[in-house]
Amino acid sequence: MPDAPRIPETLNQTLDLIEATVDERDAERPAYSLLVEGQVAEGADLARLELSSSRVLRCSFLASDFSNTTFENVAFEQCDFSNSDFSSSYFLRCSFSSCRFVGADFSDAVFKHVAACDSTLQYATFSRGGFDTCSFDSCDFSQASISEAELKRFEITRSRFTNVDLFRTSLRDVDLSDNDITGFLVSDTMHEFHGCIMDPYQAASVARKLGIVVKE
Repeated sequence: MPDAPRIPETLNQTLDLIEATVDERDAERPAYSLLVEGQVAEGADLARLELSSSRVLRCSFLASDFSNTTFENVAFEQCDFSNSDFSSSYFLRCSFSSCRFVGADFSDAVFKHVAACDSTLQYATFSRGGFDTCSFDSCDFSQASISEAELKRFEITRSRFTNVDLFRTSLRDVDLSDNDITGFLVSDTMHEFHGCIMDPYQAASVARKLGIVVKE
C-alpha cells in the first residue's frame, strides 16, 4: 500500500494558490505547509509549481497549466482539475479523494506512493507515465489512455477500466478481477495482459478476442 502524505497539523491557510506561491515559483523553490481551500480558477498558470506538505480542499482549477510540477506529501480532496495539463509532473506520497480529472493530461508524469479513491479520470492521458506503489479504489478510468506506461505495484479495485488504451503497457501482476474491463485497446497479440490476474469471465472475454472458442 502507498505511504500516506506526511502533512503537519498546523498549516498556513490561503484562498489563492497562485498568489501564495508566486515568490517560490519565481525563485524555483518549493512552497510548504499550505491549506488551500475553495479556490475557483480557469486557465491558471501554475507550471513548475513545487508544493509540499499541504492540503488542497474543494478547489476547482479547470483547463489550467500544472506542467512540470512537483507535489510531495499533498492531499487533494473534492477538487476539480478537468482538462488541466499535468504533463511531466511528479507526485510523491499524494492522495486524491473525490477529485475530477476529466480530460486531464498526465503524459510523462510519475506517480510514487499515490492513493486515489472515488475519483473520475475519464478521458485522461497517462501515456509514457510511471506508477510505483499506487492504489486506485472506486475510480473511473473509462476512455483513458495509459499507453506505453510502466506499472509497478499497481493496485486497482472496484473501478471502471472500460475502453482504456493500454497499448504497450504491461499489466503483469495487476489484479483486474474486481474491476469492469469491458473494451480495451491493446496490441494484436494482447501481450499487455500477460501475467495479469482476471476472474474467469474476464479471461474468457479476452480469450474470445484472441479467436479462442470458449466452451460454456
